[in-house]
Amino acid sequence: MWTRMGIWCLLLSFFVWVFSGVSSFMQADNFWVGLTLAYLLGNSADAVVTAIPFAPAQKVLQFLVVELPLYGVILGVGTVFLAIGLYMKVRS
Repeated sequence: MWTRMGIWCLLLSFFVWVFSGVSSFMQADNFWVGLTLAYLLGNSADAVVTAIPFAPAQKVLQFLVVELPLYGVILGVGTVFLAIGLYMKVRS
């Protein structure tokens, strides 16, 4: 189950990366260019970043929510899911 979710996340991150790359290469102003979590969250992105009153954690959240492209976030989540799936297989 975890491995399957990880593979789907990796495929999704690949397609988001391709679409955003093609859009930025064509210099198109559409949904895919500059797609981050802050773009999807809208006005509540600042509330997510300031939810934890600890400065180093806020810097990490600022990077993850505002600066990191969405395909990077999905790639990280997929990698974590794959690692969990591999650990569960070895553990069983």
